[in-house]
Amino acid sequence: MKILLILPPMTQLNTPYPSTTYLTAWLRHKGYETVQRDLGLALALRLFSRTGFERVRANLEAAEKKRRTAIPVKNFLKEFNAYFDCIEPTIRFLQGKDPSLALQISERNFLPEGPRFAPLAEHENLLEIFGAMGTQDKAKYLASLFLDDVADVIRTGVDPRFQF
Repeated sequence: MKILLILPPMTQLNTPYPSTTYLTAWLRHKGYETVQRDLGLALALRLFSRTGFERVRANLEAAEKKRRTAIPVKNFLKEFNAYFDCIEPTIRFLQGKDPSLALQISERNFLPEGPRFAPLAEHENLLEIFGAMGTQDKAKYLASLFLDDVADVIRTGVDPRFQF
């Protein structure tokens, strides 16, 4: 017998819920062939991709004008090529598949910066706290702001129920 354990979509993305992992290990220990799938991660990877961004843009362009003129949406559409070009490398970086990107991200010349980056201008020393923690942590923080910007775009312009 083959068993499939599914973690439903829209659960915590950055800290996997351990239930399926424990259950998978126990079932395998008992001799069952067990596979686990994280539908939340699968959904996020589809959405935060070039193809996903093209679909988001198409939805935004078809949306009513009120939604298209909201600041996060306006910024996303204006800077679409920059968002499009950096989304897949940024996801690879966050997955630990391309740590070399940390320097470019942490120097703030790689990611388009939408409204979520505004507090950084107001608090110049905010990013200095990462000096002791390192470039990787600073880059992860900035990449997370980038994804939060995109989530705001989706929530504002496509689906008001969307959230991480």
